[in-house]
Amino acid sequence: MAGPPSPSCFASTAQETRSPQRFVASTLEIKSWRDRVPTCAEARPGCCPSCRTAARPIGGRLVIVGHGLVERQVLGPSIASGRPEQGMVTLRRYRCRACKAVLLVGPRGLVVRRWYSGGAIALALAAYGRGETSVAARVRTSPSHEVGASATERWVTLVRWIEAARRGELFGVTGLSELERRGVAQQVAFVLAGRGGHKIGADRAESTFAGASIAA
Repeated sequence: MAGPPSPSCFASTAQETRSPQRFVASTLEIKSWRDRVPTCAEARPGCCPSCRTAARPIGGRLVIVGHGLVERQVLGPSIASGRPEQGMVTLRRYRCRACKAVLLVGPRGLVVRRWYSGGAIALALAAYGRGETSVAARVRTSPSHEVGASATERWVTLVRWIEAARRGELFGVTGLSELERRGVAQQVAFVLAGRGGHKIGADRAESTFAGASIAA
């Protein structure tokens, strides 16, 4: 069976984390990746995002080598119409022999430093942007049903996402600093739907979810 194409050196999304590790997004979405984790060879990046050295130089030894597996939690629905769930995803870890960088390769749709998937965040922003309460957005997105008294009136996590989006730290959407919170959520959802190929009459949730998976 043919595996997924290795992430391209220039087309992949490489993002820095708080550790020396770098995250490289695969072409696979979270659901497909979890159904069958790619082999070490299938998921190996085409080159190192830190030093740009090719993984397999012509006539040379392998530069980007397998460095084990690591699991991380991911929250939210696996598809736009799915129920929120709490699950784990296995990431492949590599080490660059040229610059010693440690690379984490996983499915597109993961968001660095956030437990929720990009699709889940997008669905919550879209719901809030079209006038739903933050609590209603939480029901659509969060697998946890145990909330404190303050969460029955406002979902703090959603507020944090909106403020991060306002600062240009989510999905690469900029120019939101002057908008109020609901306007920020609405604009981000609109941009993501466009990236997801939204067409008139189509399910906007599907295209917003898809756009977030591409942009995350």
